[in-house]
Amino acid sequence: MSREYEAEHFRAPGTEILFDEGSSDVGLSDRLHQLKHRTKGDSRVLLVPQPSTNNPNDPLNWSTTKKSLAFFNGCWYAFMGAITGPIMAAGMNQLSKSFGKTMQQLTYANGACLINQGVWNCIWMPFAVKYGRRPIYLASTFLMILACIWLAIASNKDYTTFIVGRAFLGAWEAPIESIVPSTVTDMFFLHNRGELVAIYGLAVLGGNELGPMFSGFIVQALGMDWAFWIVAIFIAANLVCMFCFMPETKFTGPRPQILPPSRSASESSTKGLEEISVDELQPVPKKSWLEELKFWSRGDPNVNLLHVFLRPFVLMAYPTVVWSCFVYGLALSWNVILGAIVAQLFTPPPYGFNSNAQGLFFLSPFVGSLFGVYFSGPCGDWIANFFTKHNRGIREPEMRLPTCLAAAFFTFFGALWFGLSYEHQMHWAMPVVGAGILSVGSQMGTTLGMNYALDCHQELSVEIMVTIAALKSCIAWIWTWVINDFITTCGVLSVFMTVAAINVAIYLIYIPFYYRGKQIRLWVHQKNFFQAAGLA
Repeated sequence: MSREYEAEHFRAPGTEILFDEGSSDVGLSDRLHQLKHRTKGDSRVLLVPQPSTNNPNDPLNWSTTKKSLAFFNGCWYAFMGAITGPIMAAGMNQLSKSFGKTMQQLTYANGACLINQGVWNCIWMPFAVKYGRRPIYLASTFLMILACIWLAIASNKDYTTFIVGRAFLGAWEAPIESIVPSTVTDMFFLHNRGELVAIYGLAVLGGNELGPMFSGFIVQALGMDWAFWIVAIFIAANLVCMFCFMPETKFTGPRPQILPPSRSASESSTKGLEEISVDELQPVPKKSWLEELKFWSRGDPNVNLLHVFLRPFVLMAYPTVVWSCFVYGLALSWNVILGAIVAQLFTPPPYGFNSNAQGLFFLSPFVGSLFGVYFSGPCGDWIANFFTKHNRGIREPEMRLPTCLAAAFFTFFGALWFGLSYEHQMHWAMPVVGAGILSVGSQMGTTLGMNYALDCHQELSVEIMVTIAALKSCIAWIWTWVINDFITTCGVLSVFMTVAAINVAIYLIYIPFYYRGKQIRLWVHQKNFFQAAGLA
């Protein structure tokens, strides 16, 4: 790898050396050999980013068990938060009779939850950047418990009290779609992230899909109020586990750089290694378990809360982020649509689904999401690694994008299958299978949207997820206002094919990104929008 080659490749944010394939530049090659590599599997894989050489408190240096516990708690948090959104799906008929409201009016309660998720993400996450992830996890979880108790009581009261409770629930659960991906980038290396972000995506979609199934049995046996009581109990258990086994993952200490962009290859091969040796002479004591239970910190003095609050809005000028937002938002909105329409479509003849059957309907989308996790996680990583090895070991974020074709296929084919089978009143298994196929594409879309944006701008992981989650909430909120009446007016097939066509059109924009994504990232880097806005 010549210096000219290195200069060409590493100006763009998101471009990383992932495989130590050897270099024609002797200095760079020596430096790469002395950096830390993967110890299991392919030993040519560099650890990106490089962990601290002297600080055992760096989350990248944690044991596998410690990382796994923190990741599990984050996914549990996301799963339970996601359950609370569509938990009404199996109880829509019961709530409609209790409140004397139409299905569309009840769907407004979901809309109140969704729009508050988007708005409050912008409020929660600046604090996660300045004060760390742990206080946000704990505060959000505690407030979610209170909101579920409110809704358990309100479900037997009146519509206004209930919809206000749903609005508060959306505000308190907002971080589920932004903080966990940031935690993944805090603790794990680039070669791990694709699969782990896919698992996190399954936690969110799984909550959306299994929530109605669980609540269907509870509603049928005990009533809508007990669905919220039981969810509150499980969230409380999560709060206890997070308090004990989820330490702070935000890290601000120095780490070795694989290739500092401000230096040439020969400079980095000497001076960079000198910095590492200096760090090794100053070991940092490891924190005890009790020390890690600390809830609050003084915060990062280098972080300006107002600046962090404004950064997600500046990211709307990044083409890579905007496209990722639409991919993620349109993919995840299928769960909102299915949750809003199952009672409307399957309660009347010829299907006559009761609450239990309406809940079981969502088992098919969950199975579809499992396939989606595999296609977008391990398979997506394999595809990206294949292209990386053929690019002299250099990873570009666009190497994940070919899986967009599969996501577009499953989305369109699943929507067509569901729409046709329902329009022709086929056996109930036909539309149920169609929903499962549709969810394969939905899961792949959510994972692709997150992974591409995070790979392009990993250092802005929190701000990116705020932007993605906020736009997703706006898209889903629009569907809650129109979807039931839209289907009544135009029919299932027309609605599903319209939404699927929009999805496919957005997916196919991957083609210009695949061929010109690096130039776009270089343009973003050169424009330096944060500095231009005074937010650097």
